[in-house]
Amino acid sequence: MRQWRQILGFFRADWVHVAAAFGLLLVSTAVALFKPWPLAWVVDRLTQPAAGPEVGSGVRAVVKWASVLVAVHGLHALLGAAQQALVIHTGLRGLARVRRAVFGWLLGISLRRLQGAQAGDLIYRATWDTHAFQTLFQQGLFTFVGASLMLVTMTVVMWRFNPPLTLVALATVPGLLLVMKFFGPRMNQRAGLAQAADAGVAALVQQAVANLPLIQGFTRERTEAARFESEVDGALGARWRQHRAEVVYLAVVAVVFAIGTAGIVAMGAREVLAGNLTVGHLLVFLAYLAQLYEPLNQLSHVGSTVANARAGAQRVLELLREDDREIPPAGSVPPPFPSAATLEFDSVSFAYTAGQPVLREVSFQLAAGEAIALIGPSGAGKTTLLQMIPRFLEPDTGSLRLNGRKLSEYSRRALRENVALVLQESLLLPTTIAENIGYGRDHATRAEIEAAAQAANAHDFIQRLPQGYDTLVGDGAARLSVGEKQRLSLARAFLKDAPILLLDEPTSALDTESEALVLASLRRLMQGRTTLMVAHRLATIRAVDRVVVLNEGRVVEVGTPIQLQTQGGYFARLNHARG
Repeated sequence: MRQWRQILGFFRADWVHVAAAFGLLLVSTAVALFKPWPLAWVVDRLTQPAAGPEVGSGVRAVVKWASVLVAVHGLHALLGAAQQALVIHTGLRGLARVRRAVFGWLLGISLRRLQGAQAGDLIYRATWDTHAFQTLFQQGLFTFVGASLMLVTMTVVMWRFNPPLTLVALATVPGLLLVMKFFGPRMNQRAGLAQAADAGVAALVQQAVANLPLIQGFTRERTEAARFESEVDGALGARWRQHRAEVVYLAVVAVVFAIGTAGIVAMGAREVLAGNLTVGHLLVFLAYLAQLYEPLNQLSHVGSTVANARAGAQRVLELLREDDREIPPAGSVPPPFPSAATLEFDSVSFAYTAGQPVLREVSFQLAAGEAIALIGPSGAGKTTLLQMIPRFLEPDTGSLRLNGRKLSEYSRRALRENVALVLQESLLLPTTIAENIGYGRDHATRAEIEAAAQAANAHDFIQRLPQGYDTLVGDGAARLSVGEKQRLSLARAFLKDAPILLLDEPTSALDTESEALVLASLRRLMQGRTTLMVAHRLATIRAVDRVVVLNEGRVVEVGTPIQLQTQGGYFARLNHARG
């Protein structure tokens, strides 16, 4: 019931449409009760002997009831179509809400949670598993309620009409319920395993696309094809086990229906031969019997459909239940930023996996407008430390302070609006150059975008592109060099004009010419901003005020480049090795 409340919560906003659909369902069910009677009257009229003037009146009566028959069937069809259209429309609106909720969850996911997930699995849940909510609304709710309502009303009418035949018809219900109870949990379990296997296939495809240069460069096509074949075979087996259970289930249901139908035919024939029923009344009962078995048949199919859909819905709800996503409650204090800001790391420790700390009791301060370089061997925790300032990650122990306040007290949105981030690998969207730079600030004008590009030494190469600032970057920005991509990232940071600047090895992948251009832009960008930069290249390190050296998650050296050069530690060895 808890799961159903969560599922139906996405359709609560359309309660008027839901109520209207249920109203149409009630009226349609009532009209369905009258469908057999015009035909029964016509048949009884035709089976009675008639002569003389009565023949003409009989023909007129038959025509009249035939017209009534057409009208009743047409009205029932119209009501059913209107009800189905309303249910489908409402189901699609609910599906859209679920997808918005899942996408919102993805946008707010913590990096710690993201690193423990497969991107393909998350994509599968957001795109395919979300369809389960629409299926459960349409099939699990309306088909179930409609079939149950028809079953109850048909049973009442049939009982008033002929109790013995009704008892024979209802004798199939306990058998059907037992079959549903036996197969339902098994189908639900197998459906969940099948969807997880399909998500694994999606994850492998996503990985292959992302790592295609690596795969082709090391000629691993056959290896990856074998991995994919194994994954597909596993998904095939899981789906086959799921559908095999459904086929067996439906076959058993068909046998139960066949037994019930045979009993009805035998007893009904005896009633006709005994003269207890007219031909018309027998047709009414048989019509009701067909309408009785139809909802039973729908309920039998709903079992397998709902089992499959519930597995998908459960996978989506598992995401949405992760309310905190390992992030403390968001603060509400808007950060009152001056032109620059002070930052303090106070005994900060962090581990992605329990018992394997990445940062250990890290403490140091950044004065307003100061630039500090974080250096150290790979795995020392430099990038992890950087990601804590915009609260992508939260410390396990210790705290970060901004202008004397803990970061957790600030609104995350307001905090991030005042932080500019430039990564080692430039992240560009498959839109235009102008839109990529304009991503740094909402509603930026073209003049502001071009000024930011000039400050980042990007304006000249942009002008040489086929459509200038309106040139489409495309997926992966393949037409741009690494240096050009990085200068676009810097232009985005210039446009944002944030008082805190975070740089993650912004020049490590650049050639000498590109590095010179980027360094010139960096020096302009860092002026007056509190800057924390992960760096390895000496040319980049020389642009900062102080250097903090991390090793195995601990601060081992702090000082100006000149001071550290004389101490003979990691920085001095690095400086000596790289000349």
